[in-house]
Amino acid sequence: MTIAAAASAPSFQRIEAVRANWDAQMPPDAGWTDVALPDDWSLRWPGFDGVVWYRLTWEQTDATAPVGLMMDYLNMAGVVSLNGVQLSRDQNLTEPLTRAWNTPRYWQASPPLLRSGQNILLIRVSGLAAYQPGLGPVTLGAPADIGIRYTHEYWLRHDLQLFSLAVSATLGCFFLALWILRRRETEFGWFGLMSLTWWLYASNQVKLTPWPFSSTDAWQATVSILFLVYSASFTMFVLRNGPRRYRRTELVVGAMVAAGSVAMCLTPHARMQEARAWLALIPAMTYIGSCFLFFYFAWRQRRVEQLILAACLAVCIGVGIHDLLVFLKILDSNIYYTALASQLQMVAMALVLGWRFVSNLSRIERFNEELHVKVEAAKEALAQTLKREHELQIVNVRLGERLNLAHDLHDGLGGTLVSSIATLEHAPGSIPSSRFLTILKELRDDLRIIIDTASSYQLAETSLAEMLVPLRHRLGVLFESQNIVCRWQLSGIEDCHLPTAQSLDIIRILQEGLTNVLKHSHANSVHVELRDDADRLTLQIRDNGVGFDPVVQKEPTGTGMKSMQMRANRLGGTLETRRVEGETVLKIAIPHRRA
Repeated sequence: MTIAAAASAPSFQRIEAVRANWDAQMPPDAGWTDVALPDDWSLRWPGFDGVVWYRLTWEQTDATAPVGLMMDYLNMAGVVSLNGVQLSRDQNLTEPLTRAWNTPRYWQASPPLLRSGQNILLIRVSGLAAYQPGLGPVTLGAPADIGIRYTHEYWLRHDLQLFSLAVSATLGCFFLALWILRRRETEFGWFGLMSLTWWLYASNQVKLTPWPFSSTDAWQATVSILFLVYSASFTMFVLRNGPRRYRRTELVVGAMVAAGSVAMCLTPHARMQEARAWLALIPAMTYIGSCFLFFYFAWRQRRVEQLILAACLAVCIGVGIHDLLVFLKILDSNIYYTALASQLQMVAMALVLGWRFVSNLSRIERFNEELHVKVEAAKEALAQTLKREHELQIVNVRLGERLNLAHDLHDGLGGTLVSSIATLEHAPGSIPSSRFLTILKELRDDLRIIIDTASSYQLAETSLAEMLVPLRHRLGVLFESQNIVCRWQLSGIEDCHLPTAQSLDIIRILQEGLTNVLKHSHANSVHVELRDDADRLTLQIRDNGVGFDPVVQKEPTGTGMKSMQMRANRLGGTLETRRVEGETVLKIAIPHRRA
């Protein structure tokens, strides 16, 4: 079909075509056939791969008036000459052919290119039968009118395609990054893969060489596989937006991609046209079926963002059917709108995912606000609890101090009082004043120890032997006054240095144990053994009195015994009482490491 310009402009009088071999530099003289543009020579010469020359002639009455020439496309590569003068030449006229199939061209012809009378536009086209080889519409007319049409056509076929590629690449990289950060959001990954695959597939609209492949067949096979992967990715995206997982369907989709890719790679050149037709039809039907499946999901879930995307997909279905009919040569056109309409789909799908992302982010923000409120309430409750616990600790410390003071009074001052009373009871009628003074000094010394201990937190280490000397002296005098033989066996305590509080606990245990012997055992002999073995401090008191029988009485009930048990526990040791061969034995083992 010849596209004419305005009524006053010149028009082509005749358009002819003739076949030639790949190496032909000039057209043959014979064999010319009248054709109409656009022309697909595979319909006239099926299976012909090579060169076809097109000759377009028109009459020019005024050679001084410039003429605009526009060619919509030629498929695949070619040379254009006007009256024997070359206007353009593609880089590769043999394999790998320059891919000029979607490139409009414009020239403004003026003297000396134009002639009065007959003018000839000669176009050499190199093409392959499997890829709709031939020549598109050629327009002749006023330069201003043809220039406007060329600008529009170039914008539609080139500039808008580049914009489409930029949008696809941007969305693909963005959502793939989101998927990498959130692997559970698999629809982000499938959308990113779909966008990048479409970017590679749509680059066929503007790419001028089959690089990195060495042949047109290899490039076209790759393009077909990319379309297959794109439709499969879209299907996976739709399935992952459904109410549940469709594992069997996903396996079928994966198998379809694998089988189609292998088949396309193994297809010979002679069968490439049929293979490409099937590999375009199957993914197209898969894509349309996935769109209807998404319509069903959107209708079931009734979410606003899905309804918006469903409306955009309806538009894309119509455009896709148009382009499929063009590809299958059912419609006489060379313009594909899918690459343009896909941007509507891409943006809509991006809005859906963005909507979901923002919704999730809003839920997270609300959760964070609620969590912040709850954390503040928990912090306030914890502060109140810690305050009450602190108050209880203070009360417990005070009670502990009082209990320690009571035990110290019982074990220390109490024992001294008991021994003093026993001394006075067994003393003769008249007691010297010096003896009373000695008893009072002993009470004063015991009271001073209690006061010093209670008035400071004892961390400094003291010598256990030094603290034992006054007690041993007082008790020795007391036992002697009661006619009780007291033997001491001390081993290794000269170098035993302990914190003052621990030393005092040991002294109090020893003092309470000997006081119990004096008060309850009716013994006439007592043996005290205190031994430091580097890893253990052992205190043992043996007497031959009646004492405490652990067989009869399983648990001690006296204040003194409980006080000794408490002190032993505080020191990390064990308290043991037993009867052995007529003797009562009280033994305390305290873990200890020599300083």
